[in-house]
Amino acid sequence: MNAFTRSWKITQLTFRVINQDRELIWFALLAFIFSTLFTVAMVVPSVLPTLMEEGVSQDSLQIFQYIIIFLTYFGLAFIATFFNVCVVYTTKVRFEGGNATFGQSMSFAFTKLGLIFKWSLLSATVGLVLKVLDNLASRLGKGGQIVASILIGLVGMAWSIVSIFVVPVLVYEGLGPIDAVKKSTQVIRKTWGESLIRHFGLGLIQFFVFVLIIVLSFGLTYVLANAFEVIGLLIGIGVGALLMLLAGLIFSVANTIFNTALYVYANKSLVPTGFDEETVKDAFAKKR
Repeated sequence: MNAFTRSWKITQLTFRVINQDRELIWFALLAFIFSTLFTVAMVVPSVLPTLMEEGVSQDSLQIFQYIIIFLTYFGLAFIATFFNVCVVYTTKVRFEGGNATFGQSMSFAFTKLGLIFKWSLLSATVGLVLKVLDNLASRLGKGGQIVASILIGLVGMAWSIVSIFVVPVLVYEGLGPIDAVKKSTQVIRKTWGESLIRHFGLGLIQFFVFVLIIVLSFGLTYVLANAFEVIGLLIGIGVGALLMLLAGLIFSVANTIFNTALYVYANKSLVPTGFDEETVKDAFAKKR
């Protein structure tokens, strides 16, 4: 099965789940809204160091900046994890033959607030450490900076792989953050082995969808701008932005659904309803 065929098949399977539980899109939309509001709220404290530079040491300013970065990472991780828990729980119930309501999924997520808080702390800490290392790397010579950046990138990639099943573990097992990472890593090693890379998944289809939206948006904007000048231009840009946002939200939910399906297959040795073994088994490939 080639990359495009695989990506198209995964897209069809995950979108089928979304069609059955359309409230999943609301979870993604709420996550986007709250993340945007939180980011805007963090803008003021992030610019304070610039306003208070006089009489304050550089070290103190840097410490303050790192605190703001950590709080930002923590807040965004908390919001994303909370609503991803909602998505995974809804998907879990669907895979088990049930139909969770919006309220039931939200209620379940609230019962996991403690675990979500702890995981967000760990996630923010890892993010901050990588940020500090990146800042230190920028002080090296050009050659050293390139090498350090590559190593930091590899560490970040490794973290994203070993933590891929953390939210499903929180939902299915109720484990704490450290145990959740261990479980996630264990599941990957058990099913796909240690030397692996992630296949395209939905990414290829998502890329083509984004390209299509951009092309159509340019065409629409061109027509509207000719017809209505500035107002038409703004409408065209606005429509394009909304379509990109909607596509991004839908594919983020689809990715979470697929990760949940992979976890069920890897941990329970079961192929989730609506999926097939070939699709989930080939989610990762051995490095050559």
